[in-house]
Amino acid sequence: MSFVRSLARTASQAARQQTAAFSTSTAARDVARIQLVGRLVADPEVKATRSGKDYVSYTVATTDPVGPPAEDGSRPEPTTSYHRIFAFGENSVQRLTKITKGTQVLVDADFRISRTPATEEGQLPRDQLLVQHRSISVLSRPKTQSEASA
Repeated sequence: MSFVRSLARTASQAARQQTAAFSTSTAARDVARIQLVGRLVADPEVKATRSGKDYVSYTVATTDPVGPPAEDGSRPEPTTSYHRIFAFGENSVQRLTKITKGTQVLVDADFRISRTPATEEGQLPRDQLLVQHRSISVLSRPKTQSEASA
């Protein structure tokens, strides 16, 4: 087979794959992912599911982007968001319990939004962001008191 024919076939296959990538139909590979860079608010907590399996819950604080300046040129104070993350699996439990409060981390996670219907008349339904841990990288550890005073 000639080089040109091989190149044309490869380009045609790539074009078909690109077309499929922009399809409006639901695919099994569609995912909702989130990456967070922030600090642990507290040491991760080990909890148990209803079936008795251990999982870890931890919270990461992130700084929200500061908006544009006001008409007088002043900028608003930065705000903080808190993200509760759940991790399942024995390896996650063992690894996450070794990370302590104040550690700066990069978290890669899947998320979904769960809607809780209104329980009382006049009350609005409540949406909750459920974040499930995929991986975590330690970026920096908190300074110990001896390091901070030196």
